Formats: sequence, structure tokens, C-alpha cells
Amino acid sequence: MAKPDGSPRLVRWPRRLAVAALVVGVLLMSVFAWRAWRQHDYQTRLAAGEIQVETLRGWMTLSYIERVHGVPEAQVREALGLPASGGDDLSLHDWFGAQGIDPLEGRKKVEALILARRSALQGPGQ
Repeated sequence: MAKPDGSPRLVRWPRRLAVAALVVGVLLMSVFAWRAWRQHDYQTRLAAGEIQVETLRGWMTLSYIERVHGVPEAQVREALGLPASGGDDLSLHDWFGAQGIDPLEGRKKVEALILARRSALQGPGQ
């Protein structure tokens, strides 16, 4: 298609589509770069033996903590004063509520167990 003066008419849709794709690509790249940086930061802190309360979530069960952090479920139960068996599907949040444990104090106890386990696995002087 040509303009009345004979020059070719520029089709704007492909250009707009290309700009939109570029913007979406930059946004996606930014999101994934941010997530990668956060994961790297988390792994760095974890490798240094630094665990924050926010790494423990209320939805985590005792068996999940055992699987991920290597702390035996019996040890967690003992530290928190929980029954030796039962409630396998209860989360930390549920346990804290049922036993009247302050969530911050309960998490600190579990954190201490995780740190002790990690330093025992690393050995002295590492």
C-alpha cells in the first residue's frame, strides 16, 4: 500500500508488537534476575551458617524440617516439648497454637537445632 504521494506506507503493527515483546522480555528478565539474586543471597547466608527466622515457615511440618535440614523429628519434638508421637501432619503454626508456644521462641529453638546440626556436620574448625 502506498501513500498518495507514492511513498510506501509503514506498517505500524509489527513495530508495536516488537516493542511490546521487548518490554515484556525486559520485565521477565528483571523478575528472574531479581529471583536469582535473592536465591544466591539466601544460599550464601545458608552456607555461612546464618539462618534467619524467615527461613522457617509456619506451614512446615516436623517431617519436612527433618527432610530439608536433617534435624531428627524426635529432637525437634523434645526441644519444643511436644508429644513423642502423633500429629504428623501438623505444621509448626498448628503445633505452636496447640501447645501454647510463642511462635518466635519456638522458631528460635528450631533454628538452634538446625545450626547445631549444621556445625556438627561441618566439624570443628570449619
